[in-house]
Amino acid sequence: MEQLTIVTLGTGGEDFLTRQAENALRKAPQLVLRTARHPMADWLKREGIAFDALDSLYDACEDFDEFNQKAAKKLLKLCATAPVCYAVSDAAFDTTVAAVKQLASEKQAKVNVLPGVSHASRCLALTDASTAAVRLYAASEFDRAPHSPEEALLLTEMHSQACAGDCKLKLMTLLPEETPVTFIWGEEATGELQAAQIPLFELDRQKRYDHLTAVYVPGVSYLQRSRYNMDDLVQVVMRLRAPDGCPWDREQTHESILPDLLEESYEFIQATREEDIDHMYDELGDVLLQVAMQAEIAHEHGEFDLLDVTSAICGKMIERHPHVFGQVKADTSEQVLENWEALKRQQRGITSHADAMDNVSTGLSPLLRASKVQKKAAKVGFDFDNAQDALKKVYEEADEVKENLAQQTDPEEEIGDLFFSVVNVCRLCGKNPDIALFSAVEKFISRFRGMENAVKSAGKCVEDLTLSEMDVYWEAGKQNR
Repeated sequence: MEQLTIVTLGTGGEDFLTRQAENALRKAPQLVLRTARHPMADWLKREGIAFDALDSLYDACEDFDEFNQKAAKKLLKLCATAPVCYAVSDAAFDTTVAAVKQLASEKQAKVNVLPGVSHASRCLALTDASTAAVRLYAASEFDRAPHSPEEALLLTEMHSQACAGDCKLKLMTLLPEETPVTFIWGEEATGELQAAQIPLFELDRQKRYDHLTAVYVPGVSYLQRSRYNMDDLVQVVMRLRAPDGCPWDREQTHESILPDLLEESYEFIQATREEDIDHMYDELGDVLLQVAMQAEIAHEHGEFDLLDVTSAICGKMIERHPHVFGQVKADTSEQVLENWEALKRQQRGITSHADAMDNVSTGLSPLLRASKVQKKAAKVGFDFDNAQDALKKVYEEADEVKENLAQQTDPEEEIGDLFFSVVNVCRLCGKNPDIALFSAVEKFISRFRGMENAVKSAGKCVEDLTLSEMDVYWEAGKQNR
């Protein structure tokens, strides 16, 4: 197969053509333009350089994907007879060029790309961009692209109002709708570009959109926004931990903020159980703050950073879901859990059921750890048949605590057994013991508040009442619920 050379014409006239590109155009045995609707088409005619164009192919296709694939096949087919020079406005961002490279790689064909003055360079020259770093995307690809609002952004080939609307909606998820952006458009016949500053919300309300249309979006600091992403959270935490940041935040250690992680997790659980959507995302944000804070503390001590955290969990999820990312088959949740357990046993060198129990994290709350250990025992049949049978064990352990108290001996071990047996009942009822206890505490506080308010309404003070007197108000409060 003969060689395919891809030439960048730029989006203007011959003034933006490099000597290398001009030589390639003049010497090409076969010259194909992506479109004849380009300022260079007239120059080629004046210079007597024959060319073909893909406009008719574009008009016959349903969408860009179909056009890209058919264009790539046609160009490589032409190469079978003689070298081809394919001319586009900007080879770096042209979607047909990407399709050509992919197909050429599969067919082991040779493709040579000649750079030129990019449309992006021309657009940026019209802006007041003061940063050396600008992220570039074709507008049609932006919906699938990562974006940090702190970075300046240039979106090119904004070919339609619908495309502009999609870009606007994504940008406004993080940027204020009044953010000033530079809208750039051009004259197809001459390639001349013009620019005007508009508010972001007007991006899809302009008069024309085509392959020359672009928009420049300046970077906006998180201090100037009201919507934030994970990168912003990291910056906030770093600022809090800085030498001139918050004294309290600077003093925290891995250990000192552990209670906060537990507390915020339980508050999210409460919001979830109450189906309080606003508090759910608010409390989940508090949990995320604890993750970011722990990672920043570790980073300062050279232990690990947030990238290690995200790498660990992504790697773990990919490795433990071979039925999604690999070739293992798992059609049910039960099969998924079996595969998961098998992988954990292999990774951690677990060879017995006792090893599996011992491997349950001691960082869990004692109630939750007890439940997980019981589940390990249940897998080999060492379990009660049902919650009713388990409840009998609760009464038995309670009697043993009662006996210890009567004999004035240390009841700690028997109290532990009592807790363990209560956890068994929770597990066999399908309930989380931590959540059950948390809910009980919340209910107690609510009822105590009701009792206290009732006592105050009667013109009395809780501290002046006997337990029996308080119990009257307590029971009355229970009856009113």
